[in-house]
Amino acid sequence: MLHINSNEETVAASPEKVYEVLTQFMNKDLSQIPGLSGLETFENGCSFSVNNQIHCRLAVVDKVPCSRVVYKAETDKSISAEASFDIAPAGEGSVLKGHADIQVPFFLQGLVKGAIDKFMNTAMQYLKTAIENS
Repeated sequence: MLHINSNEETVAASPEKVYEVLTQFMNKDLSQIPGLSGLETFENGCSFSVNNQIHCRLAVVDKVPCSRVVYKAETDKSISAEASFDIAPAGEGSVLKGHADIQVPFFLQGLVKGAIDKFMNTAMQYLKTAIENS
């Protein structure tokens, strides 16, 4: 299992607002995330391609109001992951931290870790902007 932690982001929004955006993100325009294409939405989730190499289906599988949202991702490459976003109050805003546990064969971990790190931190920047602008 490959474990990824995102950078911690301070967000100028309440934990309630962060939670709302995280649970409803698939209803937003995600075309601004570099490397993401072919977005299709469905109830509680979406599917998309990353860098035209991996097709991913993402669904909300657990949520704790104003403190945590958990997604499950499955790909066409037999890779599955669980990503969680922890939300904590910070003054008048919030702190957002992402984590991912990815089921990927050991011999592929070195090949995909850099790309997944980059994607996770890019997604965090997108989420911060989306939350602050909504």
